[in-house]
Amino acid sequence: MVEAFAPKSKAEALQFINNRECTIIAGSTDLMVKRKKWSGCLPYFNSDVIFISHLQELKNIKTDGKYLMVGAACTLTELQENTLMPPYFKEVILSMASPAIRNIATIGGNICNASPAGDIFPLLYDLDCTLIIESLNYRREIELKDFILGPGKKDLKVKELLVEIKIPVYNFSSFYYKKVGTRKSTSLSKVSFIGFYTLEDERIKDVRMAFGAVGPTIVRSKPVEDRIKGLNKQELESILKEIEEEYFKIILPIDDQRSTAEYRKGVCLNLVRDFLENIFTSNSATP
Repeated sequence: MVEAFAPKSKAEALQFINNRECTIIAGSTDLMVKRKKWSGCLPYFNSDVIFISHLQELKNIKTDGKYLMVGAACTLTELQENTLMPPYFKEVILSMASPAIRNIATIGGNICNASPAGDIFPLLYDLDCTLIIESLNYRREIELKDFILGPGKKDLKVKELLVEIKIPVYNFSSFYYKKVGTRKSTSLSKVSFIGFYTLEDERIKDVRMAFGAVGPTIVRSKPVEDRIKGLNKQELESILKEIEEEYFKIILPIDDQRSTAEYRKGVCLNLVRDFLENIFTSNSATP
């Protein structure tokens, strides 16, 4: 018989996870869909269930000026409404799902779902986020790009719990975000893209670009970004075609029920060009 538990603390949750096989539930907005059965029937779970969304230790949002520390059980709405969160987080979150889902879905749940179409991932990849993972006996840190192994696959062991996301604080000059879907809201991404840049003395000091829903994991190329850093407007314009060609090689989408690979790749290349062409001409936060 499957049992359900609501621990009173993080320590109690880790003790429970250590002692028995279980399914960890925070918002469960994806998990309940995966486990759904016929209409009117309860979802099926083959192991005990532990609820963690109520644990305040997993819902803190704080900063030391260098890093933003976000509890894994924070809902998307809590992140969107918190004054410590940068504008680009709020922009991305408002494009995700519906208000009702955002009130329940958690950032930790989105990460552990490990979907390549997850709207939060391009943002987190660009920011070089680190995940804090705990078990009853140890604590470890792992970069997000190493944690996500493929669609639905992540480096999270049976007795471990994602407790916090460590996000470096950057002072970007501006950002550019686009989500392409069937409709503006409550739709899965065909393509998502976010780019950041910082200018100094009319040259690109820093640039980040990441694509979602066009590969088994998020597509980001630091070698291409490094090639762009230090360029002025004329130098950037002279290599735009070469940059597009580099992304053409590494963006490898598939055909599925939402879109075609050809369409996705074409959109990605258009977004890259639009983002880069506007770095020196636009001071707005979004296109």
